[in-house]
Amino acid sequence: MKIAEFDVVFLSYDEPNADLNYADLCNKIPWAKRVHGVKGSDAAHKAAAELSDTEYFVSVDADNIVNNSFFNLDLDIKENIQVYSWVGKNIVNGLMYGNGGLKLWRKDFVLKMQTHEASDSDRAQVDFCWEDGYKQFPQCFSDVYINASPFQAWRAGFREGVKMTLSDGVKVSPGEIKEKVWWHNLHRLQQWATVGSHEENGKYAVLGARMGTYMTNCTDWDYVQVRDFEVLREIYETKVKHFDLENDAQDYGTKIKHELGIVWPWLDPQLSSYVYNLYARTIDLARTYYREDKDV
Repeated sequence: MKIAEFDVVFLSYDEPNADLNYADLCNKIPWAKRVHGVKGSDAAHKAAAELSDTEYFVSVDADNIVNNSFFNLDLDIKENIQVYSWVGKNIVNGLMYGNGGLKLWRKDFVLKMQTHEASDSDRAQVDFCWEDGYKQFPQCFSDVYINASPFQAWRAGFREGVKMTLSDGVKVSPGEIKEKVWWHNLHRLQQWATVGSHEENGKYAVLGARMGTYMTNCTDWDYVQVRDFEVLREIYETKVKHFDLENDAQDYGTKIKHELGIVWPWLDPQLSSYVYNLYARTIDLARTYYREDKDV
């Protein structure tokens, strides 16, 4: 089936670039629908499912600009797959993985799932629990703009700083992070916590990743609250807005080094841009090799 045959639902909450990105999506898919302002990730996705008239629906996060070629895709639907996911490219740090990317959901699965604020399982309290019904594609069909405001950038970094140090959605002891947390997540977190100062508001994303890591693993803060955007706004308003941005970000890096043994250097804009481009080139080479290897 072609992706364009499914309903497309744009999910927004308070993102400053949401209206602009939705207008861009409607220029490409005029029948795109929108869910706005629903609190809670589980509730918002259920609202999207209820809005869909097709058995599957595509969700587009509000910080996404979608490549038009996505809607020309043909997809072989499998009965045992509940969610198909494509990577999105984070324009602040260059990361390309499922975070923020486009997803195709089975409608009845979403209506029955219990995640985030509706979860009765430790694993699904701060993220979706995919089990075996999740298919991740390596292709990228959207750019993810998390930096339309300082708060948006900080929140994006903070949420990943929390979630990337969990093991199957559950907090581990500080001494077990390197042993029990998936190495891919630690690698991605390293990128979040160092790369970004060359982009507008990118330093806030770096600070957020460091704060999320520190508050989750070095304090008694309840990490489950990361799912509540109003709690995150309160942290930002009462703490982050009064920070000396670079000095406090570097201070968090020092504390994380001493307490967790994780070393994250502070990268000025020139170094940040260099690492960003180096990472992008490495990804391009890997993808080229992958395609050539598959052709053989």
